Amino acid sequence: MADIEVLRNVGRRYYRSGDWVLHDPSPAEVADLLTVLCTPDEDPERWNHGVLGRPDAPDGVEFMVAPATGYVALSWTGTAERSLNPQPFEDAPLLVDNGDNDPPMYWPRSSYLPPAEAKRAMAEHIVTGAQPTSVQWQPWGFEVRQLPDWLTPDMPEFAGFHLITD
Repeated sequence: MADIEVLRNVGRRYYRSGDWVLHDPSPAEVADLLTVLCTPDEDPERWNHGVLGRPDAPDGVEFMVAPATGYVALSWTGTAERSLNPQPFEDAPLLVDNGDNDPPMYWPRSSYLPPAEAKRAMAEHIVTGAQPTSVQWQPWGFEVRQLPDWLTPDMPEFAGFHLITD
């Protein structure tokens, strides 16, 4: 099996390139890794938001773990497609993608999957190095309470922003 690297925020720590690399992990090590990555934080103001991939590959699986529910949203970094739950959870969270965005931009609530399904997709990526096929995908996008000032209807990104109405 290829080396696997974890980047960004996991368990209240920030990982840069080279900080957390598993070299030729065994199936048990992969299972342990996925358990750590997909375990929700006890603090509702903190969540795991990282990227899992091969150190030498340009693309990987970005993940976000909801603290209260443990639901996991995925994004394929190659196309920025988001995972799709065809039957979204009624209690799917609104988690900010990046605290620097003004107004805040949230991952689509339809992107949150049950943890077991997300782990299966992440394990598939670890084995294949490719975009997981075990989950459905939807185009890149965010939910927002108001559109960003810089966004205009003629921009290709415009279709990816969905106003929150509830």
